[in-house]
Amino acid sequence: MRIIFISPNRLLHEQWSKAIEHQIKVSNLYFEKEIKDFVFFKEDIVLFDYDNLKEYLSFTLISKVLCLSSKLDNIKGFKLLKQGVKGYGNNYMTPMNLKEAIKVIKSDKVWVNPDLMSFIIENSTLSNLVKYDDKIDELSQRELDVSKFVSKGFTNKEIAHELNITERTIKAHISTVFQKLQIKDRVTLGIMMKEYLNS
Repeated sequence: MRIIFISPNRLLHEQWSKAIEHQIKVSNLYFEKEIKDFVFFKEDIVLFDYDNLKEYLSFTLISKVLCLSSKLDNIKGFKLLKQGVKGYGNNYMTPMNLKEAIKVIKSDKVWVNPDLMSFIIENSTLSNLVKYDDKIDELSQRELDVSKFVSKGFTNKEIAHELNITERTIKAHISTVFQKLQIKDRVTLGIMMKEYLNS
């Protein structure tokens, strides 16, 4: 796996590098010609400075792209996900959050900030897919409780606080829910729960 930083801003490269383990190979691209000439692969993870280089995004979409911006916009984020990016967040998110985003994207799942996830859930529907009621009914009460908080855009830390259990336990519950419902990411879970609770 390679991680590729794409931004003309060297300070951003330094900021992003704080989230990367030393043994991981990192490529730094700063200029338009470098982006055009670079050979991207499917398994590459790309941290992309959308504010400064958005017109070159299409060159990277074969890879797993995390679009980063200092001016987050939910509609723009939603459109970028539909274009094929795997994540959307703030340029200056904490190293801990960036590390989590990279971990999620590496697993071929989608990572978005809580505000965007809430927006997607509120503005999406599963009407064109199979009904998930029966599968959701198989969840335990605790798994259902956790899933409801996910649908409201809560982070794992916030859910743990609300339910007075550890963040590690929340992660375990969410992993089990994903397996039972045969889904990969929190966005899909949130949309499913919205449909389920409104049915």
